[in-house]
Amino acid sequence: MRSLLSYLKYSLFPFTLLYAAILSARNLLFDWGYLKSKSFDLPIISVGNISVGGTGKTPHTEYLIKLLQDQYRLACLSRGYKRLSKGFILADHNSNSNDLGDEPMQMNRKFPKLNVAVDADRVNGVKELLSAKRNLNLDCILLDDAYQHRYIKPGLSILLIDYNRPITTDFVMPMGRLRERAAGKKRANIIIVSKCPTHLSTSEAAKFEKDIHPLPHQKLYFTCLDYGPVQSVFHPNTKIKSLNDQKKESLGILLVTGIANPSPLRKYLKAFCNELEEIQFPDHYSFKPKDLEHIEKAFNKLSAKNKIILTTEKDAVRFIDMSIESNILKENMAYIPLQIKFLNQTDTLFNQQILDFVESYN
Repeated sequence: MRSLLSYLKYSLFPFTLLYAAILSARNLLFDWGYLKSKSFDLPIISVGNISVGGTGKTPHTEYLIKLLQDQYRLACLSRGYKRLSKGFILADHNSNSNDLGDEPMQMNRKFPKLNVAVDADRVNGVKELLSAKRNLNLDCILLDDAYQHRYIKPGLSILLIDYNRPITTDFVMPMGRLRERAAGKKRANIIIVSKCPTHLSTSEAAKFEKDIHPLPHQKLYFTCLDYGPVQSVFHPNTKIKSLNDQKKESLGILLVTGIANPSPLRKYLKAFCNELEEIQFPDHYSFKPKDLEHIEKAFNKLSAKNKIILTTEKDAVRFIDMSIESNILKENMAYIPLQIKFLNQTDTLFNQQILDFVESYN
């Protein structure tokens, strides 16, 4: 079986070469000025990656929002992946995940002071945000998942690399998971190695840094995931007993996810229960009524004395926007907020670099 998969993978090599050549030519056209990148007269920070799948863009973007929102009038512009709407949309209190996509909707709910917008055309999106008719008077714009959107030129570009999926040993799609060649990392001002082990050793960090080989102008940081306390999906004011306070032998968890890589969350939850079942959907999946029936049946099959349905914060946004009638789902579904934590106490250095960049425009 392994040899068959290996054969299928390497059979894609010609297509990978073609795709990589096209992307390289496109990047060269931007580098040489034949294709133009638009700059704007305010600080724009791009957060993105080179590989497909989850590298932690949303929690890193939310970290920036928390850092900046109390001092600056801030907006976050996203493509709005898998939304049902078209064109530019500025979120308000009536918006839902069908209008914005799940990740922008998550930010819209969490950060009332934040201006959340979606537009596949990032240049047009920024122009709309800055237009006089909207009267937002913005101080700074965050671009979510915009590393390959070269028609816009951010003042500061942050590249995320998953510690568990190094770009230096991967291939361009379809043979691998890279959106472009690993050499594209040269455009970043900041490189963050995400999803690191909590206790990353100095030697492990040094080895990863050697493999990435950051350029002199690039700052390198390491972060890990930090899971917050469990929150009810449908009853936000209801306090749920902490996983740490529950007996492992009597707790059963049904994990329901529609994200790119649920393995870190799965690994985290195994420490808290003896019974862990999982229903995994594709990334950004639009849940359907039949899925809710499947989830409820799987939950009822759990044999543990105490049991709960756990999902991610991003998935919770989509569940909230559904017309769910089942009291079992409403009473037992919860999510785990996800944050990031800088390793080796480098958060102060990172924060200052971001604040210095924003202030440089004043």
